[in-house]
Amino acid sequence: MLRSLLLLLATLLTAAVSTGGTTPCSPLDRAALLAFKAGITLDTTGILATWSGDDCCGGGWEGVSCAATGTGRVVALRLESQPRRYMEGTLSPSLGDLEFLEFLVIRDMARIGGAIPETLSRLARLEQLYLEGNALTGIVPGSMLAKMSSLRHLSLAGNRLEGTLPPELGSVPGLEQINLAGNRLVGGVPSSYRKLSSKLAYLDLSNNLFSGIIPEFLGKLKNLLLLDLSNNSFSRPIPASLGALQNLTDLSLSRNKIGGRIPPELGGLRSLNSLAIDDNMLTGSIPKPLFTMQNLWRLNLSRNKLTGPLPDFSDAGVSRSLQWLDVSRNAIGGQIPSSIAELHELERLDISRNKVRGVIPAAMATMGNLRWLDISGNAIVGRIPENFSRLAGVRHASFRGNRLCGQIPQAPPFNRFPAAAYAHNLCLCGKPLPPCRKIGSVSGGLTT
Repeated sequence: MLRSLLLLLATLLTAAVSTGGTTPCSPLDRAALLAFKAGITLDTTGILATWSGDDCCGGGWEGVSCAATGTGRVVALRLESQPRRYMEGTLSPSLGDLEFLEFLVIRDMARIGGAIPETLSRLARLEQLYLEGNALTGIVPGSMLAKMSSLRHLSLAGNRLEGTLPPELGSVPGLEQINLAGNRLVGGVPSSYRKLSSKLAYLDLSNNLFSGIIPEFLGKLKNLLLLDLSNNSFSRPIPASLGALQNLTDLSLSRNKIGGRIPPELGGLRSLNSLAIDDNMLTGSIPKPLFTMQNLWRLNLSRNKLTGPLPDFSDAGVSRSLQWLDVSRNAIGGQIPSSIAELHELERLDISRNKVRGVIPAAMATMGNLRWLDISGNAIVGRIPENFSRLAGVRHASFRGNRLCGQIPQAPPFNRFPAAAYAHNLCLCGKPLPPCRKIGSVSGGLTT
């Protein structure tokens, strides 16, 4: 009898090990998942085809994870598509029955539409809600989100949501990420967002239809790492308070209707890597403090109404870390300073379509990392320095639309760029243009 009991115990232990020691999933959670599956009319990802059998916690149901404590409760649902794969259907209200859920990710399914179910408000343990890259419609459900007291990460980006920002979102404690980019949201940023958690690190409202001012109180979100308000219709000046965001690494205000001057206080963003405020209506000169941010590698100020000259890059405190500088399509005057050659890390320099005059500094030939050079559409005179032949790594260059004369450097890559790169000057010659003519020792479209 004892031997039979030991054999039975050994059999049970072997079975437990073979299934990973898991507890079969809760019938309630299994029913909720199957109801979600029923709401999907077409699945080209193949994920839902794995949802069969009684045990959703055994590892066979792709994207489903259960508690390690052996309760049989689903704690994570992660459904992420691959390129050219999708799910078609709607989000079932049954997802609100997964009461132990901590992570809900339904990403890049492209054809999951309909409204976000209000029943998700019952997910009191939910920490991460990612419903991005779908075709969801309706509003951002503020009353639902306000009940999610554990929520830390929220992304509803890349859908078809409409309406305004819900004021209730400002009262959700502990939010660290808000991403509502790529929808059809309108209006301004509610004043209640001044109560957003001090832990907020990521705020992306880009690619919507927002308007109005950029609120001063955003400068009080001290832990922000990313602020992206690009591709909207925000207007009025940039608030100087944004210069207090000492931890910010990425600031994008591109393609809005922002006017006024660039506040010099932005130069205090000591952690900033990328600053993009292109395609607005900014006026005045470029504040020198922008070039003193030691971690800044990308600066895009193009397509504004900026005036004044470029700064002297040899001054103490000027950062040498810039890799990308684009000030094209403004009204910048003065000359190209020789000190620009001190930006040794620069890979892209675009000062096209401005009012820059003077000559091209020969010192620029020392900028060995340069890959893109565009100085077209200015009033630059003289020659293209012969020592530019040392810039062998340049992949794109344009000198067109200036008042240049003389021989193009006859070495790669400059003698291999298309003729259009040198068009509409006074008298440039040499490959890829016609040869220079020799007439005595006179030079200017001529060679000695």
